[in-house]
Amino acid sequence: MTSPVYNIEKLVHGGFGLSHDADGKVVLIEGTIPGETVRIKIRSQNKNLAQGAVTEIITPSSHRIKPPCPFYQKCGGCDFQHMDYPFQLQAKKTIIEDLLARSSHPDLRKAADTLLTVPLASPGQFNYRQRIRLQVDDRQVPGFHKRRSNHCIAVDNCLLAEDTINDCLQGLLHQPAFDKLLCQTESLEILYDPDSSKIFLLIHFKRKPRPADKQYALELIQNIPEIQNISFTGDGFAVTENDSLSFTLAPIPSRTGKALSLSWETGGFCQVNRKQNEILIQTVLEFCHITKKESVLDLFCGMGNFSIPLAEQAGSLLGIEGQGSAIRSARKNSIAAGQNNTEFIKRPIHKACEWLVQENRLFDCVVIDPPRQGIPGLARELATLCTKRLVYVSCDPATLCRDLADLLEQNFHLENLQLIDMFPQTHHIETIALLTIDRLVKT
Repeated sequence: MTSPVYNIEKLVHGGFGLSHDADGKVVLIEGTIPGETVRIKIRSQNKNLAQGAVTEIITPSSHRIKPPCPFYQKCGGCDFQHMDYPFQLQAKKTIIEDLLARSSHPDLRKAADTLLTVPLASPGQFNYRQRIRLQVDDRQVPGFHKRRSNHCIAVDNCLLAEDTINDCLQGLLHQPAFDKLLCQTESLEILYDPDSSKIFLLIHFKRKPRPADKQYALELIQNIPEIQNISFTGDGFAVTENDSLSFTLAPIPSRTGKALSLSWETGGFCQVNRKQNEILIQTVLEFCHITKKESVLDLFCGMGNFSIPLAEQAGSLLGIEGQGSAIRSARKNSIAAGQNNTEFIKRPIHKACEWLVQENRLFDCVVIDPPRQGIPGLARELATLCTKRLVYVSCDPATLCRDLADLLEQNFHLENLQLIDMFPQTHHIETIALLTIDRLVKT
């Protein structure tokens, strides 16, 4: 019997094509483009929803291209490589438009038509990642997880990674010492240091490294010229080497008057798309529009990606972060910049906001850059702390839309939305939202 044909109506959150079966059930189909007709294999379903994968493309889109990566249909990473890049940008805008249009808040539904523009394109569509993490399965195969599987597909080259990362990876795969380490390795991070152009390896080990393991690591450092150092980490023990990576942020006209060096510890967080991160920082600074008389609160401040450039403009800045290594890096970066108007505190964000409210602290501008889960339950505290502007940097449009609705209920107004493509070839998108607040400030 011939399988039914599905018409792809639009793309939705997660990068899936949306269609309906003959009974009206929603069907989400990976690897498709709006306007295409396809046959599929159903992967999973329940009473209201089915998910499937394409088995035949009957009518391809004019935006469909041949994915350049040989691992595309196997690897669970890139899911937009079948689209030309201009359409990837348009698709990401459409996905967020759809989320806003379905919001329960009328101001967000209006924003879908009035505020969104096509995302700022990444300077590089490939070879932009300065960090990759390879998994190691029970067969001791290093690679990326297959789609819908815990097994790894072995890779010797990732088209999204910096060239130096790929050179290092190819060198590792030919080293007996690396094979020895894989026996106890759960995953491996290959980290490119922009300022030195060298590689740091962070090996997630199943146990504490022994002298023999450290000797294998030393052999790799000696045999692979790209590698600067190798660290181990795992459950029950911290990172064995406290190395730092860094990048230099060039002066931003009318925003920062000098170059700034931003460093972070091995195992710490930094945006993976270095060149696009510079555009992200510049956009955040433009949205904040800080003067020397104003105060800034930077929540989820990390190593100071926004804090250090903002402090160049602000009267004072308080950065709060839950990770100790990030706070150490932020303090170090502020000192290196010669700043004396910053303070960085390690504390869980929700508890920190409660404390700041109790202390009657007020800030002209609040910047938040949370992980994917967003800021549930924090809108009321932010409305108390913020007196002028709030800039929300989001890596998940679904939680962003939820949080924006909560903030709008607390007398915030949505003024601007800027999409930034930090992750070409994937459905992921970074969004910066600018909000202002109506309030009477008691002095």
